[in-house]
Amino acid sequence: MATPTCIKCGGTQFESKEMSPKRSKSRLCLLQCAACGGVVGVVDLALGEEGHEIRKALERLAADLF
Repeated sequence: MATPTCIKCGGTQFESKEMSPKRSKSRLCLLQCAACGGVVGVVDLALGEEGHEIRKALERLAADLF
């Protein structure tokens, strides 16, 4: 199985981070490279329960990569 790799810096560790875009009430969950912060995935947390389940899956995926 291939190792997931950041396309920006080649890093192999990832993390999730919640953020809110400028001038927006929206909350997003980013899956980003732990080394350079390059974003590899985004989930809108406003999706309600479905968004919550996706966020948890992303957190599990990020934890598995460490």
